[in-house]
Amino acid sequence: MIGRRRLGAAVLALAAARAGCALAQEGLPRTVTLVVPFSAGSVVDIMARPFAEALRAALGGGTSVVVLNREGGGGAVGAAAVATARPDGGTLYFGPSGMLTTLPFLVPGLPYAWGALEPVCQTFENIFVVAVPADSPYHSLAALLAAGKARPEDLAWGDAGPGTVGNLITLELSKLSGARMTHVPYRSSSQMILDTQSGAVAFSIPTYATVRGQNLRLLAVAAEERQPTMPEVPTLRELGFDVDWRGFGGIMAPRGTPPALLRRLEAACLEAVRSESYRAMAANTGQIAPPLDAAAFGARLQAEYRNADSFLREMGLAR
Repeated sequence: MIGRRRLGAAVLALAAARAGCALAQEGLPRTVTLVVPFSAGSVVDIMARPFAEALRAALGGGTSVVVLNREGGGGAVGAAAVATARPDGGTLYFGPSGMLTTLPFLVPGLPYAWGALEPVCQTFENIFVVAVPADSPYHSLAALLAAGKARPEDLAWGDAGPGTVGNLITLELSKLSGARMTHVPYRSSSQMILDTQSGAVAFSIPTYATVRGQNLRLLAVAAEERQPTMPEVPTLRELGFDVDWRGFGGIMAPRGTPPALLRRLEAACLEAVRSESYRAMAANTGQIAPPLDAAAFGARLQAEYRNADSFLREMGLAR
């Protein structure tokens, strides 16, 4: 027979195990993975790495945070990896909004749809520019678009793929100007810049952080006003193009993540965005890092989703 002492020890051990399981179920896994939908060395990847360290510090409790690059499909591969992950807070998306708000309209058969990811907090905004080779014959956006209208077969443009902000900006410029050019999607922003520098593509729509310090000529910036970092570059609105697509993104979790975990992640995310290390990185790379909480970030995502629905259907591109 089992003695009282051994029986009592067994009961205490079982109770402790149950308590430990309950804590594990209610808390985060020991390792949180930030999935970046672009390659290592991309602007989003460069931002994700100091953010991961700031998030680790904000979460505390011995939680480690790692970055995993899952590029491909214009960002769909990374978004799908998070959307289909276990909703326990252990797998989070760190990237732009378009994978959720625009790509589902363009790519049939995605393993996720609108609502597959829960907003946690906004972590960045991107400033997009129209960039041409330094020795390009086009010294203005008007000249570039005129060439695209006159000789569409001769001009190609590069961006990060269908549904990305750079892609939507070019589509709207084409609509407003009548220019028609060949689209070249890139998985790697560094390759896109190399091809723009060499003239393999006539122009590209990268982020300013990607082209800063590169040997490129900037014809326009997609922003409300001229930027202090490039005051000589006019905005698209100044040039007569009412193009309102803005790059932004942040942290999202799989749908079904418990509300308590989402609140904990939101608080830690906001703390990480406001950290000195993350803000210094943003300034050094030419990024903007205005934090938004889950509610405000979610409202911005919904607005972009509605705009993308209307615009892509109007363009005959929604599938």
